[in-house]
Amino acid sequence: MLYFDKIQAAILDENPDEEVLRLREAALESVRTDPGLHQLVPYFVNFVANQVTHRLDDVFVLRQMMELTAALVSNTHLFLAPYAAPLCAPVLTCLLGRKLGGDVGDDDGGGGGIDAVREGYLVRELAASLLGRIAKAYSRSNTQLRPKLTRTCLKTFLDPTRPAPVLYGAVAGLSAAGGAEAVRILVVPNLKHLDAGVLQPLQERAGSSLDFEMLVEGGIVRAIHTLVDHAPARLPNGVNGAGTSDAEAAELIDFLGPIVGSRVAALGDHRLNRAVLGTRDIE
Repeated sequence: MLYFDKIQAAILDENPDEEVLRLREAALESVRTDPGLHQLVPYFVNFVANQVTHRLDDVFVLRQMMELTAALVSNTHLFLAPYAAPLCAPVLTCLLGRKLGGDVGDDDGGGGGIDAVREGYLVRELAASLLGRIAKAYSRSNTQLRPKLTRTCLKTFLDPTRPAPVLYGAVAGLSAAGGAEAVRILVVPNLKHLDAGVLQPLQERAGSSLDFEMLVEGGIVRAIHTLVDHAPARLPNGVNGAGTSDAEAAELIDFLGPIVGSRVAALGDHRLNRAVLGTRDIE
């Protein structure tokens, strides 16, 4: 318990002093590698859950809790399968929470400042990566884990009333937990509705704001990129990565909507274009 108390104190010390930073990293490294932490796992799980629940206004604490969770998951000596679901709960909160620290959505007035908004997105990005790691690591022992995580993110992604940072978290979580197949089946076919219902109004209100760019480029386009890893190395007509023709760009815009379609077409990746357009046959 003394060890547990010292780990807590080290990772929650926000002092920018170099020695404090070294102690914080040493604490996380200890959690990542120490083989004798089995009895402390439930304490760490409860600690993360309580901190995330009660400190949503503190982005530093939220990031440290995600770092601590990542350290636990990285420790190959620990048997965490029974704790997969409890570990996912605070991760989902950091991924899909309406407001993290000082970040604000496009409809919340912008009072948090640009740095606070960026910090919120960094926490969501870390949470998405962590969700994917947990889903991959424990899906065999818990067959319902990955489908449950994917459904949770999909439900949020399909809700156009959610602010842009939450939609970013949802699409990032879908991509991380469900992989390319989830993007192909669940994300891409719904992008035209998102383009019309969320992206176009957001662009009209705020122009090319951070929220808009993060959702489009950091969330949606990044998720779409996962499709090329599963696309054929060479298309039947022999064209591979040869850019985007006007006809292909028109197809993308018609299928994905003007904002997302134009962004994908501008990448000039023929393989990606065909992979995206290939999802039109999904029913």
